[in-house]
Order: sequence, then C-alpha cells, then structure tokens
Amino acid sequence: MVEVKLPMRVVTGLALALLFAIGPLEAQRIPGWGRVAPAGGHQNDPQLLRPDGGPVIPMFEGWYVNEDGTHQLCFGYFNTNTEAVIEIPLGPDNVVEPSEFNGVQPTHFLPVPPGGRRHYCVMSVTVPADWGDRDVVWTLTDRYGQVYSSPGRLRYETYHLEERLQESRESSAPRVRLDEAGAEGMGRTPVVVGPLETRVGAALPLTVLVRRDNPFVAVDRMPISVRWHKYQGPGDVTLSPVGRHRAAGTRIVVEPETWLESPDAWGQLETEATFAEAGQYRLLLQAYNDPGRRTE
Repeated sequence: MVEVKLPMRVVTGLALALLFAIGPLEAQRIPGWGRVAPAGGHQNDPQLLRPDGGPVIPMFEGWYVNEDGTHQLCFGYFNTNTEAVIEIPLGPDNVVEPSEFNGVQPTHFLPVPPGGRRHYCVMSVTVPADWGDRDVVWTLTDRYGQVYSSPGRLRYETYHLEERLQESRESSAPRVRLDEAGAEGMGRTPVVVGPLETRVGAALPLTVLVRRDNPFVAVDRMPISVRWHKYQGPGDVTLSPVGRHRAAGTRIVVEPETWLESPDAWGQLETEATFAEAGQYRLLLQAYNDPGRRTE
C-alpha cells in the first residue's frame, strides 16, 4: 500500500478562517465495545458493530526498518460504526505522544469497511534507529469520555511487517506518483506533497500515476485499486473520478494493461476534489494490489 497525503489550503478570499466544531450527539453505549480484534485479525462481533453510536479505536499494526536504519511505526483504526463517519479534531481527544509526532494522525474516520475489517496502516511515524523500547502512543477519546489508546513499539518481532517486497506472498507494493516528475511513493511510508490552493466549490484536479514491478512474477496481471479519502479538514470533501474507470465500491480499479505496455508506462487516474468549506485539508490516497480482480 502506498500512502500519499496532500495538504491543501482552501480559500474563499484573502481571509482564511479555520473552525472545528462538534455538535451534540444522541446515542447509547453498547455492551461489547471493549472487545477488539488483535493486530493481524479483524472484528465481526455483531454486538460491537452497529450503524452509529460506537467508538473509533486506534490500532498499532506493526513496524519495519527503513533503508536509512530508522524505523517506521504503522497505525490503523477501527471505526465500530457501519454507517457513521466520525470527526475527532486534533487536540486532547485525538493525540499522539511523544508530542513530536502529534498532528500526523487522521481526524476523519470512515465507517467500518465491508466484512468488519479495520482501516489498515492509514498513518505511520518515523523513529530513529536508536529508539529502543520507547512507545509511540495514539489516543482517541469518544463522545462519552471513554479513552482508547494503542502503543506502538519495536520490541516484538511478531509485529515486524514485510515492506515493499513481500516475499512470502511473491508480491510487491504499487509505485505511485502525483505527477510525472514528482516524488515517487512505494509501500507504507507516506509521501507528502503540496500545499495546493483552490476555492470553495471549485473542482481541484488530482492526477495519480501507478504501476507495479513485481520481481517474483514474469507478467503480473493483478490490478491496482486506488482510493482517495479526506484525512484532515473542517468540511465535507467530494471526490469524483474523471473519465471512464472501473469502479468497485469506493475503489477505482487501474488495469495492469495500462502499465505493462512498456517499462516506462504508468496507469493514470484523474480525480476532482471539491471542498464545501474554507480551511486547511489533507487528503489520503491509498493504492494497493487487488488480488480479487486479477486478470489472466
């Protein structure tokens, strides 16, 4: 999976106002909220999942070593609601410690995906090679004051993730660019580009270029799925694919023929983002292999 965060400043004029607000919410606490799947698993308990009223739970997914010797700690989240999108602004209810890592976490939490799975590795932090046994802790507090924390640590080998090249699956992560000459992302380490500027209600064009070079397979015909999400920001964001693309739910499928033409070919996807309110935003792009749609 490749993660690209795109910071944006969205303006209606010369003045820029950024407001966070949460209105009153009516819901009842549900028995079983404390039961959460461990890392590597997923939760399908019908007592835990429901349309609304449940918490968002941070989850440490694992760690891996970067080429420069630093380590990457990867976190996901489990929104226990099947319909409700939850907003938790940066602050005491959504915090990463130590403070040097605070601010990289999402504030916009999508409902549980089909099958009761969580949103995997949506953020990561880089710690130095000599980080040792210290923890990076992500804490979320729900509307009732219940606190959920997940510590990220390097001390357990069972949390060691295969990164970029997955030899056990004979697979490799997609390569991603946001323009032909731009920085390239591959794997779970985020690539941050921007800021870009647009106006409220105006369509902002976004281009994604993807390909995969799998050293384990002579001709790898597995498609790549691409998804854009709002990651941080005060208002609604509408993300609309442009052109003719094969959709699968919230995913847009990029067929392997688009990059198998030559070693220099890339599959291209055009999307438009429209913002309902002025403010500062981050968008998250995820591109990942789609084994369920392999073509022969």
